[in-house]
Amino acid sequence: MSLPAIKKTIDRANELDMLSFACADTIAEAKAMAQLRPDIINPEPTELIGSTSASDMGYVLETVKVIKEIYSDILVEQAAGITSTEQVYQFIMAGSDAAGSCSGIMNAKEPLALTDEMIRAVQKAREDLKNKRRE
Repeated sequence: MSLPAIKKTIDRANELDMLSFACADTIAEAKAMAQLRPDIINPEPTELIGSTSASDMGYVLETVKVIKEIYSDILVEQAAGITSTEQVYQFIMAGSDAAGSCSGIMNAKEPLALTDEMIRAVQKAREDLKNKRRE
């Protein structure tokens, strides 16, 4: 889909009071997508989708930075290859607003247990960030 078509879709979602969620592969795509101002951007390298390898921390930090520099209110949800609670925690501590996992959960021995653990990792990161801001 072209950027003008994506912008038209985001504008229409805004008219209908719906959230817009866009994906980006590269840092350059994340920057371009941010200029269209969707509500949420999911930066995830295409080659990592469905894999067991998550984005490296450099990619996570840089995509959060370029998106938030353009519009600080765009939510950033890192995904692709997330299989552990530690990854969820680290990505949120690095500035992501959320972390997503699909195949990592679905391929786990205990998908519901992993989901619960990932939710606890989000809660722990949220609490640790609050405490860090107080210091």
